Amino acid sequence: MFVALAFALATSAPPAGTNRVEAVSIDTIPTAVRVSGEISEEVWQRATPMDAFVQRDPTEGGEPSQRTEFRVVYDSTTLYVKVRAFDTEPGKIVSYLTRRDDDSPSDWLRILVDSYHDKRTAYEFAVNPSGVKQDRYWYNDNRTDDGWDAVWDVKVSRDQSGWSAEFHIPFSQLRFTPNGSNTFGFAVSRTIGRLNETSTWPLLARSAPGYVSSFGELGGLTMTASPKRLEVMPYAVTDLTRQRTGGNPLAKASNPGASLGMDMKYALTPGLTFTSTINPDFGQVEADPAVVNLSAFETFFSERRPFFVEGSGMFRFDSDCMDGPCQMFYSRRVGRSPQATGGLPSGDNIYTESPAQTTILGAGKLTGRVGKFSVGAMTAITQREYGTVLDLTQKYEQPVEPMSTYSIGRVRREFANQSSVGFMLTATNRQLTETMQSLLPSSAYSGGMDWDVRFKTRYSVTGFLAASDVRGDAGAISAIEQNSRHYFQRPDAASFDLDPSATSLNGASGRVGIGKIAGQRVRFNAQVGFKSPGFDLNDVGFLRRADQKWTSNWFQIRSDKPNKWFRSRNFNINQWAAWNYDGDRLFSGENVNGNVTFLNNWSMGGGFNWSQIGFDDRLTRGGPGGFTDGYGTGWSWLNSDTRRRLSLNMFNGGGRNGVGSSFRDHEFEATYRPMSAFTFTQGVRVSRSVNNEQWVGKVTDTSDHFTFARINQTTVALTERVNYTLTPNLSIQVYAQPFVSAADYGAFKELVNGRSRAYDGRYAPFAYADNPDFNVKSFRTTNVLRWEYKPGSTLFVVWQQARENDDVPGGFRFGRDVHDIFSATPRNVFLVKLAYWLNY
Repeated sequence: MFVALAFALATSAPPAGTNRVEAVSIDTIPTAVRVSGEISEEVWQRATPMDAFVQRDPTEGGEPSQRTEFRVVYDSTTLYVKVRAFDTEPGKIVSYLTRRDDDSPSDWLRILVDSYHDKRTAYEFAVNPSGVKQDRYWYNDNRTDDGWDAVWDVKVSRDQSGWSAEFHIPFSQLRFTPNGSNTFGFAVSRTIGRLNETSTWPLLARSAPGYVSSFGELGGLTMTASPKRLEVMPYAVTDLTRQRTGGNPLAKASNPGASLGMDMKYALTPGLTFTSTINPDFGQVEADPAVVNLSAFETFFSERRPFFVEGSGMFRFDSDCMDGPCQMFYSRRVGRSPQATGGLPSGDNIYTESPAQTTILGAGKLTGRVGKFSVGAMTAITQREYGTVLDLTQKYEQPVEPMSTYSIGRVRREFANQSSVGFMLTATNRQLTETMQSLLPSSAYSGGMDWDVRFKTRYSVTGFLAASDVRGDAGAISAIEQNSRHYFQRPDAASFDLDPSATSLNGASGRVGIGKIAGQRVRFNAQVGFKSPGFDLNDVGFLRRADQKWTSNWFQIRSDKPNKWFRSRNFNINQWAAWNYDGDRLFSGENVNGNVTFLNNWSMGGGFNWSQIGFDDRLTRGGPGGFTDGYGTGWSWLNSDTRRRLSLNMFNGGGRNGVGSSFRDHEFEATYRPMSAFTFTQGVRVSRSVNNEQWVGKVTDTSDHFTFARINQTTVALTERVNYTLTPNLSIQVYAQPFVSAADYGAFKELVNGRSRAYDGRYAPFAYADNPDFNVKSFRTTNVLRWEYKPGSTLFVVWQQARENDDVPGGFRFGRDVHDIFSATPRNVFLVKLAYWLNY
């Protein structure tokens, strides 16, 4: 009722803007002539020039330092926009030759088209003076999907008065309903690199609550014929994997392969697009960075696969969590590593081999609009995977991942003042073999409702309610109850009990918050939320833990108005706290931080955190919880001007508590551009931590001993990136990361009274027999040649290499450990992928 009432009060539309440009139809000009694919000058002279640009950055609403002008014409298939960027110092125009979609501190011209005219979604097309193209999709008014790629063209030229760009945007790449009089939302943006100045038509104010909602209008579009609806991109992949077998007779030293696949887009209606992929291959995607995870929780990796990146905003459900990412749909679950490899036998004279990833047979998604509703649906199917086992008597296969289907549905009702209410459902269904029924749940469902109620333009009430239901064999449900998200077996838990006979697990989660989301001086947010003990998303979502109630508050004082020292400055105050359902305070803390951008485009910032003593109910990985001491931490960062040939980024942070634990993190990155087409980036990350309460393991003799130790860990990662662009459509990218993390354990102890607030009362010395020291060394590199040999059609040539070495020589020695990385046996993958784009 509250939500319905709020929407009733908040859905009045804001006043319509007066910024409007009329497009001229080429078909109405009898003498219209195209010259070498370009529109003749006579046609452009028929269009009305628009030059009322306003500065967005650094001085919002100020007069631009340079004049910009644009004109718009169209025909039955294409929208043409010509932008003239006048410059009184044309020799100082900045341009870098990079791979498509890569950002650079260049001059830029951007065309933004809200073809639905819903003031929420838009398509962006951009180009710099070197002809490098960018495109992205805007959704929810101010969020972007950089994975969206369209097939379009642009021609750039330079002269003594500046530079210009002629955009050719096929209507087939936009979504709208053709009629006798179409009106699009429309905006043009210009960035001047040497001044770091952005001006727009109309004003797209940084102080406004949104971006797309500030667009002007493009009228005069008379279209009755539907644009082309079908895009098909078949592709062929051939690859070769080479590695040493390491004495495993199941491993192949040389493993060639080949496959065919296809991507397809079809406009079912002017507002709905169906996208599918059959037998997809993502061999050109950069490898995940190496990590050493000593916590009880899963590591979150961002999505990089193009099919799942593009349009991902439609499936976003804002189930914010206090302890990291929390998503109802986490696309990395589709095609994940097989989950039942731990069930393969092990021992002397037993060899096993299993696939690294689950094969995706196909996936399809439907996205777009139906009236005032935005809709999205996705289904993906993965095949059953087998591990191969060889022992002294036989060779056989054992299932390690069942055939699974993942389905997601999303609907959002959107209102004129940017308010919205949405619903989302997810489903995971598995075809389990008899041997896997006790390992994995047979089905999992989740659903929720979220809302964003705007009032007085600058204020918002947001929130969500969600529920989950997981079903399966009692063994599978019991395993979920006992994993780190739940730990129902905890002996000191009063709010729940482990039920070994349960065949289902369900729970709920929610949040409500109020905030000021726009304004030039002050913004704030306050929210509360909960996750019940049985809430679980991880069959197709991502959740680190359940059993939590939390609150957080944020207050910001800001100014984007330049003065004689700064372009902008912000100051923030944060406060947060969380409890479990037993009432134990898990953590609480406060933070102050600030940042400034100087007139010379250098920026810096820093802050301090204070956290109080908290009760860690995950401390012993399912045993009794215990108090952990609070930390005092601080950090600072400094970024130089990215427009220079050499630019630097630096970060330093550290902290300590009262019982001898501490950490220090140092990061440094340098980017060097010796010429416009070549970029070299070198990053270094050094981390040193000492933790007096590092979990080691449970030792059982006559009783259970929950053991801990003092760990002294050093981690060093070197990240190199080389980008060389031969033409806007032909580029070479190199990524490499040597990684070393080593730790020594000592001062072993056991937890004797987790409820003691004094450190000495919580622990007692313990004689731990094993040596848990580790020394993890890895090297990963991805090298990609990308050639867009015709619009939408690409050739990828890829070489990937991975090396792993976990030998423990003792302690951390950087030179020795890096040398040992390259003494490890490499795994090399060579891949060629050819894709051809067709439009019908």
